Formats: sequence, structure tokens, C-alpha cells
Amino acid sequence: MTATDPTASTPLAPAPLWIRVWLALLAPLYFLAPLAVFALPNLRRLPRAAWWVLGFYALSQQFPALLTGDPLINSGLALGRTLLMFSFIALGASLNSTRQLAPLGVGLAVVYATALGLTVADGLNPLSQRLGHPYMTPITLGLAGAAGIWLALFAGGKLWWRVPLGAAALGILLLSGSRGPLAAALLGTALGFAVRQRRRAALAILTGAALLAGGFYTGQRLDLPAINRLSNATTSGRDLIWNNALSAIRSAPLGGVGSYRLGARLAPPGQGCTLWPAPDGTLAPCPAWISRLGQPWLIAHNVTLHGLAETGPLGLLGLFTVLGVAVAAAWRQRDPLGIAILSGLLIATANDNTLIVPGPFVGELFWVTVGAVLARMPQRSPAVGWAGGAAATGLLAALSFPLLVGTLRPAPAISASLDTLIAPRNVQNTKNYQVFVRLNLPPGRYRVTLRACQQSCATVVTVPALALEGQAAPLLKLGGTLYSVPQQRLEVLVYPEQASFRPEPLAQTSWTVRWNP
Repeated sequence: MTATDPTASTPLAPAPLWIRVWLALLAPLYFLAPLAVFALPNLRRLPRAAWWVLGFYALSQQFPALLTGDPLINSGLALGRTLLMFSFIALGASLNSTRQLAPLGVGLAVVYATALGLTVADGLNPLSQRLGHPYMTPITLGLAGAAGIWLALFAGGKLWWRVPLGAAALGILLLSGSRGPLAAALLGTALGFAVRQRRRAALAILTGAALLAGGFYTGQRLDLPAINRLSNATTSGRDLIWNNALSAIRSAPLGGVGSYRLGARLAPPGQGCTLWPAPDGTLAPCPAWISRLGQPWLIAHNVTLHGLAETGPLGLLGLFTVLGVAVAAAWRQRDPLGIAILSGLLIATANDNTLIVPGPFVGELFWVTVGAVLARMPQRSPAVGWAGGAAATGLLAALSFPLLVGTLRPAPAISASLDTLIAPRNVQNTKNYQVFVRLNLPPGRYRVTLRACQQSCATVVTVPALALEGQAAPLLKLGGTLYSVPQQRLEVLVYPEQASFRPEPLAQTSWTVRWNP
């Protein structure tokens, strides 16, 4: 297969009308995304090599489900997610090129206008705080901005719509204050230009970098909080979530806890299922049928940890096999838009989970792009062999840093000791449990976390702590709701003040609590 530039002005047969409408509605009305199941027959457009890859993925999700405590339920959930993912791949396979993703820009423009309009309507200044949206988080808005930039740069078409879309997308990306989407936009754009192998690619990269740097510099000079946040290198408390995910992995090392079941393990005890946060901070409750699964969209904020926790090593291997083959195929096809979307959203999975479906249009966009790339792969492609394997291995290594740091570079030992612990061991009420603890710590600022553990652990509360030279350590009060189970283990963990990429705590202590109602 000859490598060509898909952004060239080659006439393309238009995609079916319903697919163009589906793409246009995907971002603002993403609850309509499951309608892609009507595209499942288009899987037959995929070459045989892609069928083998997808078949291995499907089996890699089913076998671990049979090793869980609820094999029938988890097998059904794994099958449902696989079919939904295959639906998006099939829809992508019906496209003649990733350039036919352009209708997505219509929905993205609606999302941009909604975020800006409602933020202003609520009396908030979008320049002084992160953008809000009725049903999207700032991270999702940032990824919507990144997607708009990629479409404007690589989807082809007339400048009259690409330039406004790109400018609006850049503004949304910066005002979202989301560092993961910023990294995704930068990497995806750079690799998109790189695969063109043209002289003007270098100029385009420099121009884009200059525009982004200019916007970043202006925002800092104007002291805009959302943009200032982009220079913050902390992980925003994700180290605590990663450690909880590691406890779930240790509790089910072979089969995982089941597809969509990790959220129930990560959710604080007593917390009900919620959907997206509203601009005023309130959380929409889940429908009853979703609540039975726990918190299906509560994530580990890392693709490797999430995959290991839900489907074990085999499921993770199946996932990265598909990812490696798709990235290798997009690279060999010299597809700028395809490689930009795939690489950008993959780097975002390092501290998020952008591949989950159903979701806020991001995972759907990823798997539709995978389908468009796989459909143009020849029957016998190196992407399925050494190239795909190398890409899968590289992606796994690059995206597994919390696991690698926690395993290869554990937290440094500190001179810490427990001075006082006042904690009931027997309770009649699991609500409003209170602990008083005094820790002797080296001078510095810390976070002290209380978490409850059954098979795995979840955070109850986190409070700041300050240790001063020559002064007695303060007595900290920790409290919250515990699990309503006969027996559980409680832990107090000490972390540095600034969240880092290391999930292991600096120090910890534990005890057992029994519930006697």
C-alpha cells in the first residue's frame, strides 16, 4: 500500500447522511452515541487482519470476566462494552477517510458556545476561572478544544470554517485550565504535522507553537487563573486515586473486578452514584439502573491501572494490542488527522481515561478514528506484526508511569512515628466516624488521608498537615462515613503536600474497626 497524504485534495464520496448527522450531534448530544450500533454490519469492511485483532480483544475481555466473583454479570458487561466499542469502529470503517470526521466540528462549535454562554449567564467571568458546562467537566472541555484544533488543521476543507473553529478551540483549550488536554493537543498536533513529511510542516509546527505560547504568555500576564493553572506540575490528588486503584489490582490480580465495576471500589463509602458536575458544583444523581453498578464512570485516571483493575493482565494485553495496531496503521498511512486524534487522546489517558464508552464523546471519537484507520489497512499489513507489537509495547511503557514509579521507585522513607491515635475499634453507627491522630514528621507540609478498606481501599477524607521544626505536631481530626460491613480496615496515610506521580505514601498505619449495629 502506497503511503499518501490524506489531506490532499482528493475527491471523496460523502459518508451516508445519517453518519454525518450522527457526527454533528456527537459532542453536544453524546447520549445519542449508542445509535452507532446500526453501523455494526460495516465491520465486514475491515480486512481480515483487523478481524483477528478485534477477535483477540473480545476474548481478552471475556476470559477475565469468568474469573470474577460475578462471572455472568461481568461477562455481560464486558460483552456490552465490546459491542459498543465495535459499533464505533464499524461506523469509522464506513468512512472513506478520517477527513470525513469534519461534521464533528459543528457539534464542537455548539459545545464551545454553550460553555461560554452559560458561564457568562451564571454571572461568572470565563477569564477569571475555569470554564463550566451543564454536563461536561473542564477536562472534557479541554479535550473538545484539542479535537477542534485537530479538525481545523488536518480535516481539510474551506478556510472560512476551519479558521474560526481553530481559534475558538484554542480559546476553549486555554480557558479550560486542563493540563492533560493541553499535552494532548501539543503532541497530537506535532505528530500530525510530522507524518506529512513536508517542508511546510516545520513552519506550521513553529507557527502553532508560537500561537499557543502567545496565548499562554498573555494569560499569565493578565493573571488569568485558568491559564496559570496550566503551569502547575502537580497531579491534583491523582496519586491517592492511583494508590486506591493499586489496592483493587492486588485484590483481583488475574481477572480484575469486572468492566464498569472499578468505580464502586474507588467511590468513598456511602457515596451514591453521580453523573457530571454542574457549574454550581452540584452533582446529578445516576438513574437507578446505573446505580446498581456502583459508579461506572468513576475512573482510575490512568489507562493501565484502570485496565488492570477491571480486566486483569489479559484484558490489558488485548486493549494495548488494538491500540498498537491502530497507531502503527495510522502512522504507515501518513494520516495526519488520524495520528493526531489517536496519539493525542492516548497521551491524555496517562492521567485520565479517554477511551471509555459510553462517555462524553471523547471515547467515541477515538474508536471511530480507529475504525477509519483499520478499514484502510491492507489485508496483510506490517501494522499487525512487528510494527503493531512495537507500538503496543511503547504505548504500554509510556502510559504506565504510576505503576512503574510505584513499583520501581517507591516513596522515600522518612523519619515518621505515631504519637497519638484515638480511634474507636467498635462502632454502632458507620456514619460520622471520627479519628484523632498526632504524627511526628520531619518539618514540612503534608496531606494526611484516612481510607477504608475491604477487598480494596477508598479514600474517606484528606486534610492538610504542617510540621514545624521544634514544635509539637498538631492533633489532626479525620472523619467520615465508613462501609456498613461487619469488619473493615482503616488506614492513615501520609503524602507530601504537592501531589506527584508516586502513588505510594510516605508513611502509614492501620487498624481494624468492627460494626455492631
